[in-house]
Amino acid sequence: MEDIAKLLPAKSTRRSVKKRSILIYQGEIPRQAYIVLSGVLKAYRLGNFGEEQVVGFSTKGDMFPETWIFGKTSSALYYYEALEDSEVLTVEKPVLLDLINTNPEIKDRVFDYVISGYTGLLMQITALEQSRAAEKLLLMMYYLMFHYGKQTTAGVYRVDLRLTHTTLGSLMGLTRETTTMELGRLKRKKIIAYDSKGFTIYRHELERRLGDESFSGIRLQNPNA
Repeated sequence: MEDIAKLLPAKSTRRSVKKRSILIYQGEIPRQAYIVLSGVLKAYRLGNFGEEQVVGFSTKGDMFPETWIFGKTSSALYYYEALEDSEVLTVEKPVLLDLINTNPEIKDRVFDYVISGYTGLLMQITALEQSRAAEKLLLMMYYLMFHYGKQTTAGVYRVDLRLTHTTLGSLMGLTRETTTMELGRLKRKKIIAYDSKGFTIYRHELERRLGDESFSGIRLQNPNA
């Protein structure tokens, strides 16, 4: 959705966001819509005991909070917090919607953006439904590759999300200890590699391990994939 950001400079404001800054609070009525220019933000809710329940991430080109922007909720469903120093574009909701509705090409891109997001959510739900931690992590890696991955060489994808094991575990409903253990197993089997800046995913090994041909036909969201 970077095209939208380029068409809004006169009617929008650039804003730098420091790591761990919260832009929107759960239950808050937003004052404007946001488009990510750089960096990563996480969306999460707080559980009954105050635990963080991560539901996803917003990266370059993403807009949020989507449900409020498109009139499906009157307030924000989640907290939006910067995972790293980021930059966003803020714009009044009516201005953003008018741009989308009056520009057919942008409207088509938004439709593709929404469908890609829906596909990613189905994959994320499939991962969460698994009873074993190993299967949860395999499918979550496929989701991360689909939604955030860029192909570096044939069959090798890079996901530049600085996720701690605690944050990744929260995304799957697993403890940090279990997440660390399962990541180590995938690394030893050369399905993934990881460092402080993100993950490298070997798609063919991942698909072979999943043993599900239905995933192999998915067109990854990123145009460089």
